[in-house]
Amino acid sequence: MAIKLSTGKIAFPIEFDNGDKQNIYFNPNDPDLATRLMAAKDKISKRLESMQFEDFKLSNSGEPVEIENLDDFINLTDEQVKALTEKAEKTAKIVTETKNIIYEELNTAFDSDVSSVVFKHCSPFAVVNGEYFIMQFLSAITPEIQKAVNKSNAEVEKNMAKHIAKYSK
Repeated sequence: MAIKLSTGKIAFPIEFDNGDKQNIYFNPNDPDLATRLMAAKDKISKRLESMQFEDFKLSNSGEPVEIENLDDFINLTDEQVKALTEKAEKTAKIVTETKNIIYEELNTAFDSDVSSVVFKHCSPFAVVNGEYFIMQFLSAITPEIQKAVNKSNAEVEKNMAKHIAKYSK
């Protein structure tokens, strides 16, 4: 016979602006959630602040080369194309590494795979209303967690009062 335990994970609905509705699942009453979430926020914020992308300006004998259209790109020398490719590869590596850190930190913080839902339609690096999408998500989920914790705490206090009442007569 198996022992059945509940992890306390509950569904938190997310509605995307394209009408898609998904749920993420986690236990808002896990006492370690706040610690893990703050650590994730700090690590993600520091990583985003430290991201340094390659400068994509090319030079031709010390003069900057502007690439404004396809013809400008076609007229680049092999050396310039190689330099541009190397810079693009470095930037892609930084973005991929940072994205993996974000996914890992979020999933660890929530003890659940929330990143596959949260970033289904939008990259964590998308700028939405002046901030990275990842920061928008963290700002939006924090009050929802607080509401769930407050509700649960009220239920715990009610149950405790009921059980303590038996002994205080």
